[in-house]
Amino acid sequence: MLRLSPPNHLKIIQSNSFDAVYSGGEANVIISLSIFGHDTKFVTKLPDNHLGTTVLNKLGGYKIDIDDIVVGEGRLGIYYSEIGHGLRSTEVIYDRKYSAVSMAKKEEFDIDKILDGVGLVHLSGITPALSKELYEFMIDLVKACNERGILVSYDSNFRSKLWSIEEARGFMEQILPYVDIAFLGHLDMTNILKFENPNLEFDENLKTLYTKLFEKYPNLKYTACTKRTVNSINNNGLEGYLFDGENFTKSNLYTFDILDRVGGGDAFTAGVLHGILSNMDQERIIEFAICASVLKHSIQGDINLVDEETVNALIDNGLTNIKR
Repeated sequence: MLRLSPPNHLKIIQSNSFDAVYSGGEANVIISLSIFGHDTKFVTKLPDNHLGTTVLNKLGGYKIDIDDIVVGEGRLGIYYSEIGHGLRSTEVIYDRKYSAVSMAKKEEFDIDKILDGVGLVHLSGITPALSKELYEFMIDLVKACNERGILVSYDSNFRSKLWSIEEARGFMEQILPYVDIAFLGHLDMTNILKFENPNLEFDENLKTLYTKLFEKYPNLKYTACTKRTVNSINNNGLEGYLFDGENFTKSNLYTFDILDRVGGGDAFTAGVLHGILSNMDQERIIEFAICASVLKHSIQGDINLVDEETVNALIDNGLTNIKR
């Protein structure tokens, strides 16, 4: 997608110009994993114009395999992000109708070719909300992954401006039996999946809900989420949680000032996936993931441009004044 934001925390009605960056939930995760050193590919449909070419060039610049990206009719989806300040929240306006990917047909994607040599597929709840074709394609894709022994990662990423809770529930109940790593918070389980809320203290509440989730979907290997404390739009606290069916692990709490919050969740997701793929122990996985997310908040744009060494330095050494 193309993200357009008024500069200097202006409101849209004040601004005569916009800062432009290219992003997208799944793309942010894949780019971060590529920066962490993994072999990656990205699959989508882009418009056959200069905007589509720019996206291809940017993805290729991060050493991402773009051979399975389809180019054709449609436009590049846009979202406007009006960055808040102090007690004024950030607001998002979506402009995605008739985007190339929302107009894509299932038959344009070759599942056998897409999954050739792949060990893990990451998906989110944003894509199936765009069209019936993508909804059905994602179900077909996870079933094909299951048949081939390929790990599936799924981030709920519920967007109320894209579909209803009922629609999201119907999709999630179809996909979760094929998911290995699920990024779900307590609201995903109580509001979307309609689990009864235990109404306990946050940590115990989450552990209880995760235990119920694993009982219903024994195929799951990990589930993870964050807890965000909003002190102001410009200052947040963040903790991470990871559950493997037995062990419930919590990260340290980090409190930090924010340059750009968008993409923080994707940075956390990439951190968890990197930790799992790198065979880290559970404590290190969640600490790596939360530190990756914390560092993303210091970077303008949606993409987390920090490498593994930088994340490890924050974990092991804490904040340093100047690196020399």
